[in-house]
Amino acid sequence: MKQWFRKAALCLALVFSVITLAACGSSNTKAVETIEPTIKSALEQQAKQYAEQSIYTLTEEDIQKQIDSAYKTKDAITFNGLTNYKNDLDRLGAFKSVDSAEASKTEDGYQIVINSTFENRELKLTLGINEMTGATTEMTFEPQYSMSELMGDAAGNLVVGMGTVFAVLIFIAWIISLFKFIGVFEKKMKESKTQKAAASAAPKAEAPKAAPAPAVSAPTATDDTIQAVIAAAIAAYEADTETAGAGNGFVPGPTLNNNLRVRPLRSRSFSAAAPVEAAPVSAPVVTSVAPAAAPAPAAAPKATGTQGSVKVDAPMPGKILAVKKNVGDAVKSGEAILVLEAMKMENEIVAPQDGTVASINVSVGDAVESGSTLATLN
Repeated sequence: MKQWFRKAALCLALVFSVITLAACGSSNTKAVETIEPTIKSALEQQAKQYAEQSIYTLTEEDIQKQIDSAYKTKDAITFNGLTNYKNDLDRLGAFKSVDSAEASKTEDGYQIVINSTFENRELKLTLGINEMTGATTEMTFEPQYSMSELMGDAAGNLVVGMGTVFAVLIFIAWIISLFKFIGVFEKKMKESKTQKAAASAAPKAEAPKAAPAPAVSAPTATDDTIQAVIAAAIAAYEADTETAGAGNGFVPGPTLNNNLRVRPLRSRSFSAAAPVEAAPVSAPVVTSVAPAAAPAPAAAPKATGTQGSVKVDAPMPGKILAVKKNVGDAVKSGEAILVLEAMKMENEIVAPQDGTVASINVSVGDAVESGSTLATLN
């Protein structure tokens, strides 16, 4: 309770101070000595005439003209005084009379207080005159308000002042409430910078590398197949040696008695390399090979064309790499008809005699067994 009383007493003191400041006015100049009666009377008479004829009896338009003239001549005293008087005309009402004038001596000249009566209230005009130049040094208009009017003005000023203070406080509170968003904004900025830094630091996507060449696995053929290939190679060598005669002893692509031509298999996944001169190969040693049991015959592939009288069979199991002739093509003895892959070697299957291709019984990619009929001739 004591704190509440203290606050109430403080508010009342504040209101009283505002009312006192609004109601009281003081002059900055003070009379310092008396003035001679003749001079005093002359100043008072001239002041009355000036107030009545040059100010009070003028219309608002004439007063505005004087204000504009004072503004052009930079006469701040007259400009401010007449502006205040014009603003108080509504409260003063119509002019009635000049009641009295009182002249006094000041430090720099004379001060004359003129009391006048208007329709609504009295007005006190204070004029200051420089003794040496005769210029106006002061012009203040003070309407005389009653205590009730002063209290009303003071209350209005208090309300306006408090309203302004509250508005400022509300604005400050709103500004403070926005501080919580500063942390959110800073967090978002940091996250954005972090994301940009991570994006810039991320390695660029590398170009896809070519798949490595598949390693050549060891042949998985059976012993029977290996023995057949060795025997074919030996027979080819002997045929080359017997028929070469004079020269370098090389007959490319020899044709064996079993219609098989043997040559190294070229890898299809790499480009052709430069030829390399091979070292002379000594004659292979022939060893006896026991005849292998014939494997179960595979189902014959679908034939293309009418079957001929001369069969061209597969000398070994393998895979058809290419078909070089079509049905109806004329071939000569030893001319390649198909290419068979076996043991990583390309083997050309050639025509056993001159004739015409009657049928092609296989297609590229077919796996065939030894003894399978690959084509027929007429």
